[in-house]
Amino acid sequence: MQLVTPTTEHLKQMMTWFNTQHEVFQWAGPHFRYPYDVATFTEDLALQRLASFALVSDKYELLGFGQYYPRLEKCHLGRIVVNPSWRGKGISKTLVELLNACGLKQLCLQQSSLFVLKDNQAAINSYLKLGFVESTYPESIPIDHCLYMIRAAK
Repeated sequence: MQLVTPTTEHLKQMMTWFNTQHEVFQWAGPHFRYPYDVATFTEDLALQRLASFALVSDKYELLGFGQYYPRLEKCHLGRIVVNPSWRGKGISKTLVELLNACGLKQLCLQQSSLFVLKDNQAAINSYLKLGFVESTYPESIPIDHCLYMIRAAK
């Protein structure tokens, strides 16, 4: 598996992974439009501003997607999603570890962070297994029922 620059075909495939406004909100937050088309999906991902990666298999199957950027002196991971056909197979661990390693190195930072909604128990469990812990966010979080999690570099 490897991280690659996402293509339009990757984005079109990702668009099929979400069927409701709630699913999009849970993944991408309150400012991501739904329903969407290729143009709005691409624009809302902010691909020009955020380091964005597709996780592909050795056969170039799209397994997942994620982004990172600096936030409060941490490598902040965002919009992490695994292809529904590949969930439950350990892909999220690989995706998060690769994104995290790349982000920490490129941004020259020592800690990582992320937001996750409290009702997304599968994601919370995955992040806990990867060494993330719940932490107090130093500012107001604009989304209700949102956890802030951090992890020190290994």
